[in-house]
Amino acid sequence: MSSFLCLAGFACLCTTFVPENAGTLLSLALLGKLMVSAAFNIAYVYSSELYPTVIRNAGLGVCSMSCRVGGILAPFVPSMRALHTSMPFTIFCLSGLSAGCVGLLLPETLNRPAAETLEDLSSPTHSRVLESKALLYEDDNRKSNP
Repeated sequence: MSSFLCLAGFACLCTTFVPENAGTLLSLALLGKLMVSAAFNIAYVYSSELYPTVIRNAGLGVCSMSCRVGGILAPFVPSMRALHTSMPFTIFCLSGLSAGCVGLLLPETLNRPAAETLEDLSSPTHSRVLESKALLYEDDNRKSNP
């Protein structure tokens, strides 16, 4: 999900550096839209894995509401073109990149059992994405250097 959001942010960032070529701008804008749509669909699956069973419905509801609020506000961003021609893409770029970076702080759920209670969240099996990649790198180094 984070990679899709970051790619969407970079696609919107690239539109500010492209000359006024309508085909290239349209391609980059559609690439950004595709990446955001992919992240939006992944958000439902990931958020259901993220919350423990006892609060899963409430957590999924909050995530869904947050996504919908963003969907309500997004159509108003293009009207900021009156301030500067690249302002809408700059806002979409910053929101995509910041959401992608914050998403890296969420726990990794791959090949891990779903949490059943709130206490399960504090167990060492629930690590963040960045922490799990660092741990994998350390484990690989230990295996190669006995």
